[in-house]
Amino acid sequence: MNLSKKQWVLGGVVVLFIGVLGAAGWISYRNRVPSFPINAKDSIATWTLKGAYTGNDTLISQANADIAHLQSLLGKGQYDDYDLYIGIGNDKNLEGDGKAAYDNYNRAVAIHTTKGLAYANLGHLMDELGAYETAADAYGKAVAVEPGQIEYHIERLTYLTRQFPNDSARLLAAFTDSSTQFGDTAPILAIEAEWLTGLKRYSDAIAAWQRAKLLSPGKDTSAIDAEIVRLQAKQ
Repeated sequence: MNLSKKQWVLGGVVVLFIGVLGAAGWISYRNRVPSFPINAKDSIATWTLKGAYTGNDTLISQANADIAHLQSLLGKGQYDDYDLYIGIGNDKNLEGDGKAAYDNYNRAVAIHTTKGLAYANLGHLMDELGAYETAADAYGKAVAVEPGQIEYHIERLTYLTRQFPNDSARLLAAFTDSSTQFGDTAPILAIEAEWLTGLKRYSDAIAAWQRAKLLSPGKDTSAIDAEIVRLQAKQ
């Protein structure tokens, strides 16, 4: 083989090698997804959860089969990969694999950064893992990217009133976000009334329940009436 031909063959090998490296790099880049940040105030001791399916081999087997099916659909265009990754994350959550759930929710976020569901699911997950500030961040993000979806406001407020009932500034800001979008709504007022009751602010809780009742025409409000009577007795 003459020198020029040797150089051509060597050059071809180099190009092939670089091409393989480039392809590997692209695959690595594609699979490397930015993660929703863990709040500096949180520390996750373990990513293992007590999942709803933990200890049940039949349910674990069903979840694994569902995961395999969802994975087989990725990239095919039949379904949005966002929804598929959320489904995989949910299965992993049920199995108690918090890290895999976290990774798959983040893959969903990377596809549609302005959809709230993956953030809300991250909120559920972080709550289960004891990363409470991160959970609050995730619920807040769900509201921020889809402020017109009332369910994300409800989930955020339900979480905050349970986990941070004495953080009035944070809660008032969250209630203001909801009020700005929807005005007074019975579901939000019910959350507010229960929060105020927990703080023993009975007069304010009664007022919230009364507004919720006015916004529930045609519905059975006997439970609200009973709660108002109970709170009046505490004043």
